[in-house]
Amino acid sequence: MSQPFRLGVSYTSTVWPDICIDFRDDHLLLQANAPLDAMSSALWGGGHMRATHFINWKVPLTYRCEDPTLMMRDQLTEWGYPVADSIGLQTAAKITHASIEEEAGDRYRMICCATAGTRNSARAGKARETFSAYRCGTINIFLLMDAYLTPSAMINGIITATEAKAAALQDTGIVDEDGDAATGTTTDSIVLASSQNREYGEPHQFAGAATTLGNAIGRLVYKAVHEAIVTQGEA
Repeated sequence: MSQPFRLGVSYTSTVWPDICIDFRDDHLLLQANAPLDAMSSALWGGGHMRATHFINWKVPLTYRCEDPTLMMRDQLTEWGYPVADSIGLQTAAKITHASIEEEAGDRYRMICCATAGTRNSARAGKARETFSAYRCGTINIFLLMDAYLTPSAMINGIITATEAKAAALQDTGIVDEDGDAATGTTTDSIVLASSQNREYGEPHQFAGAATTLGNAIGRLVYKAVHEAIVTQGEA
């Protein structure tokens, strides 16, 4: 079991103590001591930016907002977080059941935090009903690492993480509305953030499954997403 918020409210990484994760009633706050270089599909702060605060906000199942970006910004301000240095995701999954995996290895220290609800599971690559806008993220993955990566390696790492997420969904038997194996949900989001620590020397140029870094990404994401999925229905 690696779900510290089912009993506690704060977690400090054992492999990278500069990272703390706190449960704050309606959201999780992942905080770094120094800005991290991030790439993400986040609602707030998405794309490429530097950030110290990473938020996973649990919104109610009845959530309906015509401007979720503005709503996220206002909520960050209400919480007192630095808006310009924050990346914000939204979810309807249980944040108490967030799963955390971490390890240190070949020129990296890595932390993965995932929440996973699968009510709107879907299979990419097939025709389905679509919408111009949709509700907030359901499987949210945060990958924070003390490492030095090229920009292409960061994107490669997001690919590897996505493949691992899909594998976890398939191994837990999650299917879409037609009964086909799901590859995700319709509203997933991911953040990959790195310290870009030059003390490691040469950067990681790749993060595919056969590299030390990519293999770690895949394993940690798989374990975190798998656990978050299978425990989502538990109290």
